[in-house]
Amino acid sequence: MAKNKSKRKKINKPTSKKYKFFTISGDSVKRARACPRCGPGIFLMIAKDRAYCGKCHYTEFVGKPTPTAVKVETKEVKKAKK
Repeated sequence: MAKNKSKRKKINKPTSKKYKFFTISGDSVKRARACPRCGPGIFLMIAKDRAYCGKCHYTEFVGKPTPTAVKVETKEVKKAKK
C-alpha cells in the first residue's frame, strides 16, 4: 500500500508574546506605548535611541538635544575659555 502524499507533518507555531506589552499593577492594567497614527492596537518598538512603528514607519527619536540647547552650550564654553 502506498503512502498518502497529501499529508504534511504538523509544525507548531511560536507562542504569542503580547504579554510583554502589558503591566498589571494592583487593579489596573498599564499598556506599552502605542502609535499615535495607527491607534491603541499597534505598539511602538522601543530601541535605545528611538521608538518605531513597523506598520506606518512612524519614528520618534529619544535623547537628541534640541538645536537651541546646543547653541547655548557652545556660547557658554567660549565665554569660559576667555
